[in-house]
Amino acid sequence: MAKELIAEPDLGFTKGLLKSGGSDLKKCYQCATCSVACKVSPDNQPYPRKEMIWAQWGLKDRLMNDPDIWLCHQCNDCSTLCPRGANPGDLMKAVRKMHIESTCWPSFLGGLVGEPSMFVVAMGIPVVVVLLLVYFFNGFDFSGPSPVNYGAFINYIPIQVIYTLALVFAVVSLVISLKRYWNSLEANNPIEVQGPRKGFVPSLIEALKEILPHTTFRDCEANNIRYAAHLLTFWGMIGLFVTTAIVAFNIDILHLKPPSQNGPGTVAIKILGNASAVAFILGLVIMTVRRLTVPDQAGSSAYFDWLFLFVILGTGITGLVTELVRWAGSVPGAYFFYMIHLMFVLALLLYLPFLKFAHLGYRTVAIAWGKSVGRNMTLATAAKYVPPAKPVEEAASE
Repeated sequence: MAKELIAEPDLGFTKGLLKSGGSDLKKCYQCATCSVACKVSPDNQPYPRKEMIWAQWGLKDRLMNDPDIWLCHQCNDCSTLCPRGANPGDLMKAVRKMHIESTCWPSFLGGLVGEPSMFVVAMGIPVVVVLLLVYFFNGFDFSGPSPVNYGAFINYIPIQVIYTLALVFAVVSLVISLKRYWNSLEANNPIEVQGPRKGFVPSLIEALKEILPHTTFRDCEANNIRYAAHLLTFWGMIGLFVTTAIVAFNIDILHLKPPSQNGPGTVAIKILGNASAVAFILGLVIMTVRRLTVPDQAGSSAYFDWLFLFVILGTGITGLVTELVRWAGSVPGAYFFYMIHLMFVLALLLYLPFLKFAHLGYRTVAIAWGKSVGRNMTLATAAKYVPPAKPVEEAASE
């Protein structure tokens, strides 16, 4: 027997979707081409057709508690094949943006990075903090010391304290936000699922096996270069994180001197760091070029997308330029670009749970939840599934 649905339209929410990138939403006439075209959508209640009609009806609660908005990788196969040009991929992206803003903690930061009018404020915070550090410890003197010694330019201790606090804040904020999302899925999920429940840890392990190699990206056809771009960016980021962690451990715990400052050398940790930086930047450049040159396949780009690329690409490029300038022997240049790099790093840490970077966390939770409830069943698997027998009293009450 079909479930009764009471529609409570939120027109303000629909207007927000149109503003956030889903401007072609009203072109959809529910032909279901998008759901047929998507190769990663589950066979039981596939997306994005249902999300399109929920958005048209203004069903905010349905969309905000929908795990499928995060299962979508926005490969844009659906948008490319849509006969009406409704661009379902852009709609799904807009829903994800609004979902982050409604779920994140603290919520005002979600609005800060989501509104173009707040760009100066958002970027001004890390800029002012770093400028104050440089002024206090150096008085904006970029001429020395020579050879380059970043610890003498700005004392490492306040850098470590401020950036560690920013990282802790980002982690705590993201954990709280993801826990809210998981609880929301448990309490309000609008999708009927099949299969016995699995524990969180086994489900998370299954999800990571899918996420780490980016296996679902291989099924995308219209924009399959995103597989290579995301893989390069993801593992480049992991490599940079590992490099930073090892260097910090050696300096702060083991009290070892950092690797040679002259050239890339053959030190293993420097090779890892430089190779990771190149992979990271290359992947981001591919994404940026695709957005600029083939928007019909890459999807429309809103402020939310460009702010993320600006912060994360700025972090990678300024870090690499800082090292190249130091190798070239320019002491003032090395200190100047180090200062700019610190600004981007602080912005990335502060806004990590609120930028598009948060997709990694939300998608992991959505996939893990899907694994735990059998959301990814194909029709063949679902046909063989026999649900557990209900207690006699419960069956009689129905």
